[in-house]
Amino acid sequence: MPTCAVCGADNAAEARFCRNCAAPFDRYQASAADYAWLAASLTSTDLPAATAQSSQAPHLAYPDPGAEEERMDQPAPTLFAGRYEVPPAAADGPLTVVDTTPWRRCWACGSTANEPEESFCIECGAALTRRTYQAVLTPADAPAGAALVPSIADERARALLPEIWDQVEEGDRVLTVLNDSGRPPLTMPLDETAALAVGVGLARLLVSLHSLGLALGPVAVADLEPLPGGGARLRAVPHLRPIAPDDAAAVQADLLALADLLERLTATPRTTLRLSEEEAEAAAQEAPLVVALRQARIGAYADAASLAATLEQLLAERTHPVPLRQIVGAHTDTGIVREHNEDSLLTLQLTLINNNRPETWGVYIVADGMGGHAAGEVASGLAVRAAADLILGEYLARAVQPDVTFSEEEAISLVRRAVQRANEAVVAESRAQANDMGTTFTMALVAGDRAIVGNVGDSRTYLFRDGRLQRISKDHSLVQRLVDLGQISEEDIYSHPQRNAVLRSLGDRSEIDVDVFTERLRPGDALLLCSDGQWEMTRDPEMERFLAREDPPQAVCEALVAAANQAGGEDNIAVVLVRFE
Repeated sequence: MPTCAVCGADNAAEARFCRNCAAPFDRYQASAADYAWLAASLTSTDLPAATAQSSQAPHLAYPDPGAEEERMDQPAPTLFAGRYEVPPAAADGPLTVVDTTPWRRCWACGSTANEPEESFCIECGAALTRRTYQAVLTPADAPAGAALVPSIADERARALLPEIWDQVEEGDRVLTVLNDSGRPPLTMPLDETAALAVGVGLARLLVSLHSLGLALGPVAVADLEPLPGGGARLRAVPHLRPIAPDDAAAVQADLLALADLLERLTATPRTTLRLSEEEAEAAAQEAPLVVALRQARIGAYADAASLAATLEQLLAERTHPVPLRQIVGAHTDTGIVREHNEDSLLTLQLTLINNNRPETWGVYIVADGMGGHAAGEVASGLAVRAAADLILGEYLARAVQPDVTFSEEEAISLVRRAVQRANEAVVAESRAQANDMGTTFTMALVAGDRAIVGNVGDSRTYLFRDGRLQRISKDHSLVQRLVDLGQISEEDIYSHPQRNAVLRSLGDRSEIDVDVFTERLRPGDALLLCSDGQWEMTRDPEMERFLAREDPPQAVCEALVAAANQAGGEDNIAVVLVRFE
């Protein structure tokens, strides 16, 4: 029965760790079966010498003299500052060290209250075992890299630089020990918003470093780890070094290195262009981040503060939509030919004004049901309710909380999931009723000046801008496929005998492909959502003329429906118009 050398507790014979304090037992502990085998072996005279060791006997490992001699030939690690084991004759630069006195500071909670004999932290219970760290060894009179970090007093800069676990000096050299957070490195590629958050943080870091006479140098993607609130922290700074106050070349090199890093993070191709005036005007329509990085490469930013301001503006534009007032109209009608209205629509506006700061959201849906009476209207209604329920519960309830930023990627995912949820509701009801109900579906989620449009089928969402009507969504129909293949013209869509054949709709299958589009709205724009009963009867040029009027959106919607009925009213009609001011 072994007695724990740490706490004195008695333990079971087969124990490998102390039951009281979890201290490991380094020596081999024989079990009762081992003792029985040994006694039988010593008293037995029947076994030949070659078989004296029973097949059931445990395998006892004895030291290999040759291996021991080999280990003795290897130089032993040296102890730096009486604490850290470093490789023998370690050269300046990065290396791996072992903390031989881990009780001095608990690796888990940072406590320094432990004594040398403690095996577990008295404050958090973490095992105080020898730990391995990455470190940097540098001359004491010429520190570089991570060795410079402890001298930086700016807390905001330190929060983005590697966390220093310890720094000790011995003779003419300094050992800087880095702490491992346990977080994985950044994964590539990042979406533009996440990359901008990284870029803003590093650009601000450059501002601080340059003011202190330091240059960061190139940064590898593997040297970055994500921060919980967005952005990234450096895990290593091998090129951090002092520079002269007037070293403009080093400053520009840092800006170029940051631009290169952001290009790698976003997988943005680097191109060198010689542009004419016309081409330059077209290039101005490129993604703003691409333009900003190109400007950094050609030295257009005088300092890190200028680049930081540009990146901050781009990030703010993506995460804080400009609030636009939404004026809404909506109308639906059975039409002239049909007996039942299988179309459904939803409009939802939300405005929050806090501390004189307005925020606006909107959810707009049009669904055109299929399957006949007691099926089509059920399908379209289920789809609208299911999508609205998800958006209300998972997005709008959280969006009104303070300090919540907009994420275009999150909004795209939300719209796609909302349409999938609508599809699930229709599929489930179709199976329960044993019919073939279905519905087309188009929706717009609006946050300030951002619109995310989702579409399945041939109900449409349009953008009206500067007097012109532009279709955002794309029909999932046979005639649209024929147009894409060049077999019919756009005008033939309205008269083709199979113009009502839809290739994709909610309720077809358990998983549905959803088209998602994004639009940046401007004051004066309008979104028009409608079923095919509207756009087939009135066509785009006529709808454009109605939207060009200065009438309120509700009056325009009613006029559009009346025009569709006057043109024949061959199908149910649903239309939603949202003007932005």
